Amino acid sequence: MQNHYKLLTPGPLTTTDTVKKKMLFDHCTWDDDYKKITLKIRRGLLELAHVSEAEYTAVLMQGSGTFGVESVLTSSVGEDEKLLIAANGAYGERMADIAQHAGLNYVLYREAYDQMPSPERIAEILDGDPAITHVAMVHSETTSGILNDVQAVSEEVRKRKCTFIVDAMSSFGGVDIPVKDWGIDFLISSANKCIQAFRDSLSSSQTNRS
Repeated sequence: MQNHYKLLTPGPLTTTDTVKKKMLFDHCTWDDDYKKITLKIRRGLLELAHVSEAEYTAVLMQGSGTFGVESVLTSSVGEDEKLLIAANGAYGERMADIAQHAGLNYVLYREAYDQMPSPERIAEILDGDPAITHVAMVHSETTSGILNDVQAVSEEVRKRKCTFIVDAMSSFGGVDIPVKDWGIDFLISSANKCIQAFRDSLSSSQTNRS
């Protein structure tokens, strides 16, 4: 008899039997039915984020959550731009590791693990360094379980017309995140967390600036 138990970890979470059964059918990425499924998933992610296809798009990628964060940081921060990372845990600090290895121009604002990044302090840093063009932080920092006040930070970021990047790896789909209302330009999340799908699928929402 098979032992059934619940995974009580930050991720990957327990996957439902209905999701597992869907995985038993082999799809070809060239087939129309596969394309329809992909489009449905992308639209569903936008609905979860409370945004429209006219303004945002969902990009599906294979890889770990860290890979998803890396893909956004390295593709959105240009050579002549500068990134501010607000970190109060291991995953915020991992952003700094990614930025360092990628050779990005960045500055790290480190907060204690039991404290949330201060919107006022972020405002001071932005005002003191006009070269900063991007701000990145974690929404749900699983190091401590703190749910950071992304909305308050976004108000300071928007005032200074910076691009806002949010790692919502373990919160998106479980905690309501109105992406546009909160001024988020890039939202990164993993399907294997609150959406309860398999690990090798990552969704990121980004603004369409065309």
